[in-house]
Amino acid sequence: MPRAARLSAERWVEIGLETLAQEGYVALKADQLSRAQGVTRGSFYYHFENVADFHAAVIARWKHVATNQVIAGLLDQADPRKALESLFRTAFGHPESLEWPMRFWAENEALARAAIDEIDTRRIGFLEQLLGAIGHAPPIARRKAQLIYDCYLGSSLRRRLNPAELDGLVAELLQLAGTPATGDW
Repeated sequence: MPRAARLSAERWVEIGLETLAQEGYVALKADQLSRAQGVTRGSFYYHFENVADFHAAVIARWKHVATNQVIAGLLDQADPRKALESLFRTAFGHPESLEWPMRFWAENEALARAAIDEIDTRRIGFLEQLLGAIGHAPPIARRKAQLIYDCYLGSSLRRRLNPAELDGLVAELLQLAGTPATGDW
């Protein structure tokens, strides 16, 4: 049997994210992952000192893709209403398959819990910032941001929306986001 090539660190992290989505955090073990890839554990340990380092790399990649990259793509948007619409279309139109596996992991692991806390704070803060930019007072922007975020978390358990459903949901969310001229609640 020919010796398998060593996988890159980036590929190991991708494998970790795929495994997390399909099998959950309990499957993120060097032996199990190496066997599934047909490589030795040496390929894994060449890049990661231990499984905890691997877990940290997987979590960092998830944070980047699921939040940092999304927010960075909206920071140049001059119109906060358009940024909100783009955010809603991205968040609700492309359910993030790792949202709940990460949250389940966070129930049992401090590093994952810290990541979820950080991401929740960042996402809600960004929503609050956009809502403030369209004219909401801080307490109202915070309350609306939390409500919209709760809607996102609930919707991430559902199936993907078809285009008409997404358009309807985005319209409702934009109405909820509103502007002070349309009335605060």
